[in-house]
Amino acid sequence: MKRSTTYAIPLSIMSLTLMLTLAGCGGMPGTDAAPQAAEPTFSGPWAEDFQRNYDDAGRQGNTFAQDVLRDGRITEAEATEAVNRYASCMKDAGFALDYVNPDGSSQMSGEMTDAENARYGEADGTCDASSGSRWITALYNAVAGDPNGNLRNRSDEEARQDLADCLKRKGVVGDEFTAEDIPEVNASGDENWEFHRQFVEPGGRYYSERSTDILTQCNMDPRQ
Repeated sequence: MKRSTTYAIPLSIMSLTLMLTLAGCGGMPGTDAAPQAAEPTFSGPWAEDFQRNYDDAGRQGNTFAQDVLRDGRITEAEATEAVNRYASCMKDAGFALDYVNPDGSSQMSGEMTDAENARYGEADGTCDASSGSRWITALYNAVAGDPNGNLRNRSDEEARQDLADCLKRKGVVGDEFTAEDIPEVNASGDENWEFHRQFVEPGGRYYSERSTDILTQCNMDPRQ
């Protein structure tokens, strides 16, 4: 069987996974540490999201992600490097992916036991952070799909309702699914990930052969 995974996040609720702030640190007195680069000032429709991701990456000590985000744009080459770092980390953990795309979608051949699935989930979370993909991939997708921020600037209620309607319209969830089943904008990163993994991990409540692709589609443009 083919295992497909994706790491996209709803466009206008990026803050579901990134709610921490940057904790800076300086060199010790008397050392020859190089001066730190000036902190960036972001502008444009995605400024808030770039700032949030930049700050959270800094708190987690991921300077690669901060360097990518610093200029307020993410190139395809930068997005590709992030997911390649992710794939390399997963390979080191024992999970060789068949491929991984700049948008974070990936595929791995073979079947896994429940224990292997659990270990895969743990490795995924670790590699998502250490590679910088956590702060780069979803934002890259979001900006590419909505450069003017038309979807991003919806209210949280509108975004959650649009996503719920899209998932129902495409048949990946039942009629009982509502916007209330989607984490709110101030939910923790763990809560958001628990929601996301129900669609992308075998055994998840809404998992199917189509659920990963449909979740990605609805994240990118829930009104299509």
